[in-house]
Amino acid sequence: MLKPSKRFVVPLDERHENWLLKACEESQATLEFLVLMRERDRLHQLFRPDDGWPSEHFSLEQHQQDVQWQVSERLSRRSFAYSLWLPDESELIGAVHLYPSVLPEVEVEVFFWLVAQCPFGEAEFERWLRRWLAARWRWKKPVFPGRDMPWADWPGVTYPW
Repeated sequence: MLKPSKRFVVPLDERHENWLLKACEESQATLEFLVLMRERDRLHQLFRPDDGWPSEHFSLEQHQQDVQWQVSERLSRRSFAYSLWLPDESELIGAVHLYPSVLPEVEVEVFFWLVAQCPFGEAEFERWLRRWLAARWRWKKPVFPGRDMPWADWPGVTYPW
C-alpha cells in the first residue's frame, strides 16, 4: 500500500553527491515545463506504452495544474512527485513519480526520467533510487513498470484514477 502511516515523515528532499531529489513545488512549474517540452519525445511511453504525454500542444497552464495536483497529492499522502536537480540546484535533470497501484501485491509503482544530457546514467540512478525507497520508505519491492518487465507483460492499469 502506498499511503504511508501518519507517523511517517514524507521526505521532501534527498541529497546525493551527484544530484538532489526535491519534492515538486509550484514555484518550479515554468522551468520544469521548459525541460519537459525539450525532452518531450524521450518522455513518451513513460507511464504506459501508448502514452503521448506531453503532447506538442501541452501548455504551461496544463503543467501548472499538474504540479498543483502533485503538491495536493503529496499533502494528502496519496502519491509523490519529485524533481531531480544537479547538486547545486542549477539545472533540472529529471523527475521521479511514486504512485499507488490497483494491484494488491504492488506496494508502489515508480516512474522516473532523466534528461538526455544527464551527467550520470539511468542504471546508476535506478540502483540508488531502489536503495532509497527500501531504506527511507521501507518498500521492499517497488515496481518500475516498463523497466522491471516489458509493458506487454504489465498486468493492467497503472494507477487508480
